[in-house]
Amino acid sequence: MKILIYILIGIVFIILIILIIGLFLPKTKTLIKQTVYNASAEKVYNTVTNNRDWKYRTSLNDLKIIETNGDIETWDETSEGNTIRFRTKEKRPYSFYSFEMESRFFKGHWFAEFEAIDNENTLFTATESIEYENPFIRVLAHVFMDLDKYMETYQEELRNKLEK
Repeated sequence: MKILIYILIGIVFIILIILIIGLFLPKTKTLIKQTVYNASAEKVYNTVTNNRDWKYRTSLNDLKIIETNGDIETWDETSEGNTIRFRTKEKRPYSFYSFEMESRFFKGHWFAEFEAIDNENTLFTATESIEYENPFIRVLAHVFMDLDKYMETYQEELRNKLEK
């Protein structure tokens, strides 16, 4: 019986430590990543904003468009059993694209700027900002969610699509 009490106290202590760490971690995680594509700004923009042609994104299991209203789309992306809901926020052809995202663990936004270097090259700058309200999720995200890796994977998948 005494061992069980020590185990319970230990579990409560660990939970409290995780909670305290989570309270001190920032709620928002932001990353900016740039790359140059050997493609026009128009081609890069059209590829990034075309949710119907998503199969080149090998990191996704599925993408379902929920609603389309003019330039505004709502869609779900599923990867590794997790589904994230996205909604277009703003589109400026060949120069800017943004959307909001939300899952059961976080909410956030993403935007990309497309800057023509010349007719055949584009500087692509993506900014992703994710907010974790729950301090426990903040700790898990800090340890297990590598935002840089996700953005790197996306940009490499896009590069492969553009250079076909």
